[in-house]
Amino acid sequence: MTVMSALFRRRMSVAAVSASKKTTIARIGELRAQHVPISVLTAYDFPTARACSAHPVDITLVGDSLAQVCLGYPATTRLSLDEMLHHCRAVARGTTTPLLVADMPFGTYAPSPSDAVRAAVRIVQEGHVEAVKLEGGEELVPHVSALTHMGIPVMAHIGLLPQRATALSGYRVQGRTAASATALVCAARALENAGAFAIVLEAMPSQLGEYITRSLSIPTIGIGAGPGTSGQVLVWDDMLGTWHGHKAKFVRHFADVRKEVERGVAGYVHAVKDRSFPNPEREGYAIDPSEWDAFLLAQRQESGRTIVSAPDATTDAAESRSSALPRANETDEKTGKKPELHTL
Repeated sequence: MTVMSALFRRRMSVAAVSASKKTTIARIGELRAQHVPISVLTAYDFPTARACSAHPVDITLVGDSLAQVCLGYPATTRLSLDEMLHHCRAVARGTTTPLLVADMPFGTYAPSPSDAVRAAVRIVQEGHVEAVKLEGGEELVPHVSALTHMGIPVMAHIGLLPQRATALSGYRVQGRTAASATALVCAARALENAGAFAIVLEAMPSQLGEYITRSLSIPTIGIGAGPGTSGQVLVWDDMLGTWHGHKAKFVRHFADVRKEVERGVAGYVHAVKDRSFPNPEREGYAIDPSEWDAFLLAQRQESGRTIVSAPDATTDAAESRSSALPRANETDEKTGKKPELHTL
């Protein structure tokens, strides 16, 4: 490929991204109606947000999974609202076309609808996101209704609820019995009626994921819910293979970034240790030889002045010290005895 051809393709790619329109809630609905799968990906900082915008995905989700993949917490329940706001702002700065949604951290919305409204207002105002996501079923209908009446778009989330993993005795597939499947269908319909614009279906049988999708008029976003949903979502670190923990069955690695990171870090350390990095010609800066010679001459002259003046200072100090010490032929006026002399 010629240089001109490469430049042309790059400009066309950039132009295509620039021409992408901002994804709105109405657009998400249109994609569902047109049976065009909706792509959702998590992002936690400016670089990951830029990547989501560059290609672009339809929805960028600031997931509370950042508690584990970014902050090293053992569970999403450890994440605070202030920590979520910090990451939301970073993602917002890097987001252009995707619809930007943020998870509401554990404990910020469940106590009451008024708590949900207060926390959501902060996430929208201070986090600069466009919508919020809540985990829960029919018990959250009042919360979703209160938020949507305030004009805050809500994405619901049913099935496996990571924020309630302890209560569920672990990360278990939901809806595997007729009773639990019925409960999930009822929850999905209730949340839609409460005003949710979309709903995440996590870790449930594929047949159930498709059934719920057909039962609703809003988009469904699957994560371990089969291919019959309106769209799919993955965690950034799962998608790129950088997560070091358990790999869920529904996860697919679309790249092996972890190996590349390991290779890069190991290569850098080795190059530093054997002094092959940096290369003075390729990775260093030069100075005009005449300027360098002038610099060295100035340094030698400065060093000469320092050497000349140094003995004077030493002599003065020695004389001062000598005058403070008693002499061998002097006697103490009070005792009449000669003092003892100490040498170092």
